[in-house]
Amino acid sequence: MSRQGRKQRVALMIAVTVAAAIVPNGMAEAQGTAPPTAHPAAAKAPRTGAQIFATTCAACHQAQGEGTNVYPPLAGSEWVNGPESRVVRIILHGLVGDVEVQGQVYNGAMPAWGPTLSDEEIAAVATYIRSSFGNQSLPITAATVTQARAAHAGRTTPWTMPELLLIKAGEKGPGTR
Repeated sequence: MSRQGRKQRVALMIAVTVAAAIVPNGMAEAQGTAPPTAHPAAAKAPRTGAQIFATTCAACHQAQGEGTNVYPPLAGSEWVNGPESRVVRIILHGLVGDVEVQGQVYNGAMPAWGPTLSDEEIAAVATYIRSSFGNQSLPITAATVTQARAAHAGRTTPWTMPELLLIKAGEKGPGTR
């Protein structure tokens, strides 16, 4: 092998070694033996309703939806299983003041999750609580959440029980454009 050929070969080996050192699975990929990597979309898979519940709701409403002496239960709740527009509004904007659930009055403030969660995430968690803990209500779509968010875009305060009680199934409710 000529001197020029050896220099080129050494340069190539150095380049491969450097690439292998700085690129994950670099040498394995160079040799064609790297394990398959996950598709980029798989890393950004949407969170499930159960995952969202576990990270945003369970601290107050408890893992099984039984609530506490301050925060109401979601299991068997007329607010969860009633008109979907009510539960969506509560998740979007929060709830303050007394709220009666299954004959017991609670007074723990619920934060607004609208600024934090997407319409798809709110639909997922609302559907999860409406179909878990013994609840058997219909799912809520992201389109329903989008409509509620748009209808109450100017709202800056949490809902109250009296306001929400004005909403009948299928009605837009107070403060709707």
